[in-house]
Formats: sequence, C-alpha cells, structure tokens
Amino acid sequence: MVTEDVERDLTRVGSIDPLEPLNMTVYAGDESINWPKTVKKLNKKYPVVVFSKSYCPYSRRAKKLLETYHIQPAPKVVEVDLRLDDDIIKAILGRTTQHHTFPNILIRGKSIGGSDDLQALHAERTLTRVLEQAGASVRNSGTGK
Repeated sequence: MVTEDVERDLTRVGSIDPLEPLNMTVYAGDESINWPKTVKKLNKKYPVVVFSKSYCPYSRRAKKLLETYHIQPAPKVVEVDLRLDDDIIKAILGRTTQHHTFPNILIRGKSIGGSDDLQALHAERTLTRVLEQAGASVRNSGTGK
C-alpha cells in the first residue's frame, strides 16, 4: 500500500470485487514489480505503517502513543481519508489484513490491529520488543519523556 515516498493513486483502478482474489497488480498498475523484493525493501524503510483517518479519535490516540516511543525510522502514516482512492485503500486493507477499521497498524507488513491492540501491547510492556523485532529503533519506551 505504500510505494517508496510516493503513494500511488488508485482512483483509475475501478471497483474491486470482494469475492475475487486480490491481484497486487491492482496497486502496481502495469509495472513489473518483484513483490518479494519490494516488500522486503518497504519493510526495512517503514517497519511501522499506520493507515489512519485524520478525523478519527482512535487514529489520533494510536499516533500519539507511537510518537512517545521516538521510533526510527519514524512510522509511515497514510491518512486514508485525505486520498481520492480511500475506498479502494480501505477495501485492499480489509482484504489483506482482515482488519476493517481505522487505524490499521502494520508492523513489518502484518496488521497488529487498531488503537486498542496497540494500547494493549503498550500496557503489557511488550510494544518496545515488538517494534525492535520489526527492525525499528526505539529511543523511549512510551513513557512520554
């Protein structure tokens, strides 16, 4: 869902049939992409990706908590509601992660769920370990200092 530093516009894709298997060329367009190589590169560049809605209190809560960890590289935040292809992004996220609400937090390309799931990892004091195992550097264990 995130390509390099440019987010591809999916408005020209048309509709996605939720009953059909998802072909990643929907996102890649006509380009020939080596998906295993691309996914590995993106996971290294953005070990934490937050698909958010700018007006959503749960999204704000999750982003605020992640900020307290001073994660490097910084989480990639995609404000889905500010994109023209928001319906398509939501459909792709739901299909690929089985998480249909926002925020949808991906760590190394796997959804950990939403704000409540992130808060639970923080409360259990396991979030730092999860982030570090994903390849992120954590300068602060969410204490807000």
